[in-house]
Amino acid sequence: MKRLFMALLSIALAGSSYHKEVKEMSIDSHSYQFNPKPLDDDWSRWIVGCWEGSGESTAGKGKGRSTIELGLNGQFLIMTGEAEITEVSPDYLKRNMHASDEEIQRFQSMPYRVLEVYTIDQKTGEVVGYMFDSLRCIATGRGKRQANKEIINWQWQTGHKSTRITEKVSNDKMAVVERTPMPDGGVMEDRGEMIRCKNTEK
Repeated sequence: MKRLFMALLSIALAGSSYHKEVKEMSIDSHSYQFNPKPLDDDWSRWIVGCWEGSGESTAGKGKGRSTIELGLNGQFLIMTGEAEITEVSPDYLKRNMHASDEEIQRFQSMPYRVLEVYTIDQKTGEVVGYMFDSLRCIATGRGKRQANKEIINWQWQTGHKSTRITEKVSNDKMAVVERTPMPDGGVMEDRGEMIRCKNTEK
């Protein structure tokens, strides 16, 4: 089920990659800098802000809102997000996630929240991500950016893996797809779209 909400709220993945800087990085020890410059590439500048959208998958549907900002002197992109669960597939959750009726009911009655942190590995130039959510999930990701897409391969604490693709559709729109191999040999695919919030005043 968490794949759906990661698709809703995972846009910070895309924002964490250098564009020009990554190309210039070497994998030798000389690529390490004691005090690297803050993230200041086109992609990172584009992704910072407030976004909202919706997504769906086999597990259900939801709508959410995310805020992305530079933190720790601009060395990391930090994304916080919250989603409302609008529809779930109880049979799917019971079969694939071993969820009980009580867990499903509690899940629907509470917002889903997520924290994601991203930066660039100085030695490899890869995007590095860390994710924590209100289901007590923990994941680490590594990936790269190609043209207007960023592809991140996630390793979840539970042992499974997933691949998330975030695409810059326009200055104010992005699309996210996450694919997760399932034990039965199938692949669960989650899709979401996010639009930049025009009014970000709180």
